[in-house]
Amino acid sequence: MAGAVVLLVSGLFGGLREAPAEAAVPLAVGKPHEAAPFTITIERARWTSDLGEIAKTDRGRYLIVIAKVRTDADRSVDLSTLQEALALRGTPGIYAAMRDEKIVPSEKATPSVYVLADGSRMSQLVPGLTYELVYIWEQRETEPVPAVLKVATRSHTWRQSSLDDQMNWFDETIDAVGTVPLSKAKP
Repeated sequence: MAGAVVLLVSGLFGGLREAPAEAAVPLAVGKPHEAAPFTITIERARWTSDLGEIAKTDRGRYLIVIAKVRTDADRSVDLSTLQEALALRGTPGIYAAMRDEKIVPSEKATPSVYVLADGSRMSQLVPGLTYELVYIWEQRETEPVPAVLKVATRSHTWRQSSLDDQMNWFDETIDAVGTVPLSKAKP
């Protein structure tokens, strides 16, 4: 009964919805932005249909955002939190994940994350180190190549899970939104 009351009351005040992007601060290319547990600096955006040894697609293109990411936490941060840290907004024709068949709103798509220097798949970020990372989304070929990507950063809260005693990063909330010019990647 108490849970139903909490749900009803929070629903009346929008408590269980994602914060509107309009409330977010501007995200600028080249400017570091704190989005807990990270500091993220968006560097550039590219598109291609060939990622070399990583992947190649004949059903569209890959949209790529290159960013420097540093973990500000005092412990390693897992891949899922890292993937949730960046999102595309309003980009049509995005697959739920690379090699997935389902098209979803770009905000719901899960990017693949790789280390730019060596092309290795990122699994977690250790405290205090900065990585230059490549966030990759796949877009179907029937959509035009966008001139810019609207990118959002999402902050997380370190707290105990409501299901068990596990501590982790939860409650991702959009905290910054900006546009990044998109150009074709050089072969």
